[in-house]
Amino acid sequence: MESLFNIWNSSYLDNVNFEILERKNRYANFDEFLAKHPDCCEIDPEGGYDTGPPNFIDRITGYDSGRRILFEFNEQYIDSDGNIRTEEIQIVDRLQNCGESYW
Repeated sequence: MESLFNIWNSSYLDNVNFEILERKNRYANFDEFLAKHPDCCEIDPEGGYDTGPPNFIDRITGYDSGRRILFEFNEQYIDSDGNIRTEEIQIVDRLQNCGESYW
C-alpha cells in the first residue's frame, strides 16, 4: 500500500479534472496520510473492481499476484479560481508477489 501511495502522492494530477490546478494538501509520508484517512485502504476489495485477470506471464513471474489494492478517500484541490474543491479519489491497483504496487 505504501508503494502505491508514494507513486500517487508524488504525481501531479491523477484522477481529477483538467481545470483543477493543484492538490491542496500533499502528505509528508504514508503515516500522515493514514492518520487523515484511517479507513481508506483495502486489499482485495469487494464490489467488482474490474481490473481483469492477470496475464499468464505476469502471474508466473510474480509481476502480478492476482491481488488488488483499493484506496478510496476525499482529497482537496485548488481550482483555477482559487476555490478549494473536494474530489472523491478511487485508486485500484494490482500487487506484485513481493507486495509492491504493479503500477
